[in-house]
Amino acid sequence: MTIHPSAIVSSRAHLGANVDVGPYAIIEDHVTIGNGCRIRARAQLCSGTTLGTNCDIHMNAIVGHLPQDFSHKGEPVSTHLGNDVIVRENATIHGSIGESGTLIGDTCYLMVGSHVAHNCKIGSGVLLANGALLAGHVQVGDGAVISGNVVIHQFVRVGSLAILSGGSRIGMDVPPYLIGDGVNTITTLNKVGMRRAPWLTPQDRDDIKAAYKILYRSDLEFKQAVERIDAEFSGAAVKCWTAFFKGHSHRGFCRHQFNSRRGARLASETE
Repeated sequence: MTIHPSAIVSSRAHLGANVDVGPYAIIEDHVTIGNGCRIRARAQLCSGTTLGTNCDIHMNAIVGHLPQDFSHKGEPVSTHLGNDVIVRENATIHGSIGESGTLIGDTCYLMVGSHVAHNCKIGSGVLLANGALLAGHVQVGDGAVISGNVVIHQFVRVGSLAILSGGSRIGMDVPPYLIGDGVNTITTLNKVGMRRAPWLTPQDRDDIKAAYKILYRSDLEFKQAVERIDAEFSGAAVKCWTAFFKGHSHRGFCRHQFNSRRGARLASETE
């Protein structure tokens, strides 16, 4: 373990083996840091923060601070990062009330100036590019990519392997495997992301493409299309999709660019 003399480390914090704490870093009470983590210069880990193994918290990043939530009255908060998480310069992650806290999955990469607000649940392998901003209660599925300067409204769900184009403004749910672009709009399948995902087989990708045509390129109503997809496909990849549509949506679903009337209907039917 290496702790720079200028760092401030609480005696009530627990640091694992081979942890490296840089100059002027601050580690508050009740912080737990897993083996092999690196806390770089001027980073701050706030009370109630837990890091898995081999995380890398860069300069001026703040993890686990109090939420920007008017209903918060000073209660203790918690923040949990998985293993191999990278948090780059000036990124911020706010804690949440309750044991589950704010959750960041394994191998996530939060780039410069990105923000994860209170009560967010971020899956594994998620990328937040520079300036990506997630409001409270946002959920992001495994392997999703949130590009630079994307803003996401509170209570929005972003599905597994979805990708949001730079500068997009998202205030409605983005289903798995799709590309979000612009304002509450989805365009087509994220074929590159699907091809790179190690858990998707060629058959999975073919099934997703076929299900996509039923949902967005047929004349079926939304509920009929989801029922048909659920009946015709038994693979877990497509079942993940139908489960997303059947799950509770606070915001409705983004419009589909090739059929804006149907996209609007999807939103109204799920609100």
